[in-house]
Amino acid sequence: MAASGSSKASKGSSSSKSSKSATSTQERREAQREALRKQRQAELARQKRIRTLVIAAITVVALVIVAGIGALIYRSMQPDGPVAVPAGMSEDQPYLSLGAPEGSGAPVLEIHLDFMCPHCGTFEEINGEDISTMVDNQEATVNLVPRRFMDAQSTSGDFSTRAANAMVCVFEDDPANVTDFQQLVFANQPDGTGSDPTNEELIGFAQEVGASDEIASCVDGGTYRDWVRDVSEPYGAEEGGSTPYISLDGTEVPIEQANTPGVLRQTVLEAGGSTASDAGGAEASDGGEG
Repeated sequence: MAASGSSKASKGSSSSKSSKSATSTQERREAQREALRKQRQAELARQKRIRTLVIAAITVVALVIVAGIGALIYRSMQPDGPVAVPAGMSEDQPYLSLGAPEGSGAPVLEIHLDFMCPHCGTFEEINGEDISTMVDNQEATVNLVPRRFMDAQSTSGDFSTRAANAMVCVFEDDPANVTDFQQLVFANQPDGTGSDPTNEELIGFAQEVGASDEIASCVDGGTYRDWVRDVSEPYGAEEGGSTPYISLDGTEVPIEQANTPGVLRQTVLEAGGSTASDAGGAEASDGGEG
């Protein structure tokens, strides 16, 4: 009986140890799983932080790049500095003023021309002599706005700009030669299929109408290209749009009217209170017929 009791005690002890061992194993496994869970959570948190930092870094770099591009675009649209203008002109004056002084009370005739524009060539052929007469006789304040929007139509890619710059050079040298220069350049206007007049030829045209030798450096150096690009061209694009554009005292003159021989000058004279006969300019108007 004692042996039997001892055996039962031994079995109870063994069962108790087995139960404790199973519990211990289960706890260890749960502890391991908890540790793994915490480890995974820590790893996921670390990866999330890394992704956040990477996204933030990419965003910052992208913003810097966009800001840099924006700054470059903005700077490219701004003049490099004060633009060169002929003596006596303000930097923001978008035209060359000829004839009667501004503010004199004479009619104000504004003409927008691009030296590559074929319709401008037609306008000049019809009205060139009359414009010269109006300037010489101070029958009007004639404001010329040289444009460059047709550069791309020229073989050289910049003839409008070069010719406009040359006209400003002539104005600086002697305003009395501007209208003759304008007529001569249009008489040699390229059609976009052959070569354009070179700077050397533009200098020759200027000297042919009376400009001095000093004009060569102005034409070759593009002294007034920035003024054409940044002042007269934007003004012309906003005010008139296409070319030729003609206005008298702020009111547009229809091109059909302006291209009728003699009519433009007659309209200007009437705005000033006289006629071509009063001004003794019948011959000039006849000359304007080409």
